[in-house]
Amino acid sequence: MLGFTPSFTALVAAAAFVRYASGATAPTTADYLIVGGGTAGLVLANRLSEDKGVSVLVLEGGGDGLGNVNISDFRLVGAAWGTDIDWQFPTQPLAYANNRTLTPGPRGKVLGGSSAINGDVFDRGDSREYDEWEALGNTGWNFKSIFPAGLKSEKFYPPAPSDNIQYVLSHHGTTGNVATSYSRPSPPIHDVIMSSVVNAGGFKSPDLEGGNATGIAHVTNARLPSNDTRSTSATAYYFPYSYRPNFKVILHATATRILWRSTAQGNAVASGVEYVDQSGVTRSANAKTVILSAGTWGSPPILERSGVGNAKFLASLGIKSVVDLPGVGENLSEQTLVPLQWQLNSSLPLTDVTPFLLNVESIQTVVGSNNITTVKSLLNAKPPGLSDALYNAHKRLFNDKATWVEDYIAVSTPAEGPSVLVMYPVNLHPLSRGSVHIVSTNGTQYPKIQYNFFQNPFDLYLMAAGAQRAQKIVSTPPLSDWIAGPIAPAAGVTSIEALKDYIRANVGYTNHIIGTALMAPRKDGGVVDPNLKVYGTKNVYVVDASVIPIEPAAHLQGTVYAFAERAAELFKR
Repeated sequence: MLGFTPSFTALVAAAAFVRYASGATAPTTADYLIVGGGTAGLVLANRLSEDKGVSVLVLEGGGDGLGNVNISDFRLVGAAWGTDIDWQFPTQPLAYANNRTLTPGPRGKVLGGSSAINGDVFDRGDSREYDEWEALGNTGWNFKSIFPAGLKSEKFYPPAPSDNIQYVLSHHGTTGNVATSYSRPSPPIHDVIMSSVVNAGGFKSPDLEGGNATGIAHVTNARLPSNDTRSTSATAYYFPYSYRPNFKVILHATATRILWRSTAQGNAVASGVEYVDQSGVTRSANAKTVILSAGTWGSPPILERSGVGNAKFLASLGIKSVVDLPGVGENLSEQTLVPLQWQLNSSLPLTDVTPFLLNVESIQTVVGSNNITTVKSLLNAKPPGLSDALYNAHKRLFNDKATWVEDYIAVSTPAEGPSVLVMYPVNLHPLSRGSVHIVSTNGTQYPKIQYNFFQNPFDLYLMAAGAQRAQKIVSTPPLSDWIAGPIAPAAGVTSIEALKDYIRANVGYTNHIIGTALMAPRKDGGVVDPNLKVYGTKNVYVVDASVIPIEPAAHLQGTVYAFAERAAELFKR
């Protein structure tokens, strides 16, 4: 059944095979205990359970999501946000962006995790970014190892010739688990936008997925094209394999802390995990190996409540230190975006357009030669909270003219009124770093999440330059002929300083959060080693986006699938 991606209807019919357990009947032992049945967790659980000789138990904080059209229907992207299948993590005010408080970023509280409720884009980053993972000291983590792991996860459905979408088949996997496809036939305005990007000094890419993420191109979604069904880690890696007797899931199980058999400094041994079930009863499960896959906001709090983290901080909460690891919860990185809108000529024959384009460019292209000195001076000021190793990695990417700014481009036609062009400039490699930390020993209390957008002036300047670049593209023929005028920001808001003000008032997140359990040498703030084992422990690992050290020039889920497939290879060696 490997590579089978069933329709949602088939999944419901197959639910009899699903093996859930809860309460007093829940399994209490396993070889591998995985905390989190999300994007990475279910990939790893699937691959480990291919070995009939090992048992795998997954603790998932949410339900199974079966029958929820806000998950299954690709066209309802965003409908699940703020509902009971979203963790709704609150965040702190943005100290460097008008002290605004953003609505909680969607994090999936359901089997499949954020792959069940995200924006559903499936793409991968640039080879230079993945190679920087290894340059940081993570031997074996590079484009050469990550790219084939990504292909292994993907089952690509090519577009029809009439769809007018260019692609390179070798850049996609065709026998994997996650269904990917282009969302719709390309509308005429896409060719117009691409031409204006080229006329403004950019270029068209045949396909962004092969390791060169520079240029403008269509992008795939995790979607079964025959019926617009979203493909998630649950539909791709769990439901078709739930018949396996060694692959079990406990739903509505909120993990609170790791239990220890031995806490000898430098060699702590976990015996299992404590969790709270749906009835509020505290239970535990034992395992030979504990793997945290609770996500960038979920895994660090579990470590901290377990005594793994900054010893001084933990002492302030009355938690005994098991492993003094100051990097836990630090290095939070999130790609920022800002919406720019233009009214299109109402006479244009547009219908509701759901597909979109990605235009990914280097800083040098975005700011132009006249402003490169300003960029260099800002980049030369080392930001607080960023290790020397990560800072130097970002400087190498800049000097290599790697991709840094993305324009996410969409067109919509409201029920009433003219069509609207929306471009979202995105800072793909922010230097500002935030954090996530517990506020008490209560295992079900939300952690304190601090983004710190624009703590480093470089990030705000680059966002403003990215907005200027978008304005230039829109004012370049042939796209300029389609534009009636700007909506937001208003006409005349074109200078760097004016755009900075607009961005502070309107900045948003992409939900591409990484880094809070960093894979890096311990001396550089690392939390896990290249084998994903937590420093100072013998059998505790982290396998999720929290260990990723450098943001990819892409939406995150394609990289997380590749990362999890690669992690499974390491565990099965």
